Amino acid sequence: MKKYERAYERSRKGVQLVTFRLGAEYYGVYVSKVREILRPIELFPVPGMGKDIEGVINLRGEIIPVAKLHLLLGTAHTASNDAPRKRRMVILEASRGSFGFFVDEVLEVTRIQTEEMQASPDLAKSEGRPDVVTGIVKVSGRMVVCLNSEKLIPDDVMAKELAIGG
Repeated sequence: MKKYERAYERSRKGVQLVTFRLGAEYYGVYVSKVREILRPIELFPVPGMGKDIEGVINLRGEIIPVAKLHLLLGTAHTASNDAPRKRRMVILEASRGSFGFFVDEVLEVTRIQTEEMQASPDLAKSEGRPDVVTGIVKVSGRMVVCLNSEKLIPDDVMAKELAIGG
């Protein structure tokens, strides 16, 4: 096998990530779980949804809950100076339904090799949500925390969402 054929085969293997910035931290989710990336649209608060949910959006007739990702991850929310211009809403598909969250900036879609991803340190597991982080990988010189979209929203919160949104 020639060198360019090996490079081509290697590029076809692995997984694709959408990487984004939330405050000063960098995160990634699998492209296969991303339904859409939108400019922020009108958000409707719903009483009784809890502290983890900002509200819901109406996306072409479908009601989709919008989570406060910084609260779900236990990070501080700091708005940057360029937040209005680069801010996006990411809509993810999960087995329990769609949900969205705001990010300060979507950076890139990149392909990584599964062997490049390192296991998350045991420190992340001490917060009581060990299944949210699937690993850590270096992308474009940044350490990116890879998130499990299926486990991002706790079961009790998602059950409340499905009762309202659908």
